[in-house]
Amino acid sequence: MVRLIKKVSKGTRFNQIYLQKNEAGFGPGETVVISPITDIIDQELPIFEYNIKLSSLKKEIVKKIFKIIDDLGSYGNILITGSFLDEGFNFEDMDIVIIDPKINKEKVENSIKEMGILPHLILIDSKSFDRGIKKEPLFRLMVDRFVSIKRTIFREEKDINYRLLDANLFHSKNLIDAYEILSIKERKKLLRDFISIKLFAEDKEVTLNNVKKEADNLFGKDVIKELFYYGNNEAKTKFISKFKKEFNVLQNKVMGNASKQA
Repeated sequence: MVRLIKKVSKGTRFNQIYLQKNEAGFGPGETVVISPITDIIDQELPIFEYNIKLSSLKKEIVKKIFKIIDDLGSYGNILITGSFLDEGFNFEDMDIVIIDPKINKEKVENSIKEMGILPHLILIDSKSFDRGIKKEPLFRLMVDRFVSIKRTIFREEKDINYRLLDANLFHSKNLIDAYEILSIKERKKLLRDFISIKLFAEDKEVTLNNVKKEADNLFGKDVIKELFYYGNNEAKTKFISKFKKEFNVLQNKVMGNASKQA
């Protein structure tokens, strides 16, 4: 198939297309279709990075995932967060938030799994997402670092709901009750979630940097390395004792304030 790329010019009253004599492929009197070049050339979907600079390899993976979702439906925005954004070659676990989706979740999951990636899809409407950022510390942590297909800015205002924090805090207690049977990944997540709730309850900013600083201040700078990876028994005893103390202090504060809220 012959294609010509030309600029459009107007000014004649005749509904015709003029070509130079030496341009082959079209004969006089043939009917042709005119369309913008963007209709026949695939446009690369954009990537917006927030507090992160992706490696070229991960950027290509994100582009492919955005293309899969874009081809399978419509959306308000797409965000990719979580451990996939960490440095290194962790390509398996990926949190994908699709805002205002009109899409088949199963088809999206299966298409992404074919890339060797296990996606955690979160389909949510924009109002619920905005409400989550306002009230949920874990939502706020999620949008501290992400990549998206559309440019976006999230509001920083907070609405501290202590009853909701109490429900979230309940899961963190597993770090005490089920420490031995938890994986390293699960331990790290529960500790991160606990500190996120603590910062939020104290009306502090919930960011990855602040979570790390608070963990270092409470449990020591090498707590993750010594405790979760090397299995230092002495460090484990000290950690659990300290964690219980911090958990009880936070729980008492949250429950006390929850009883005061309507």
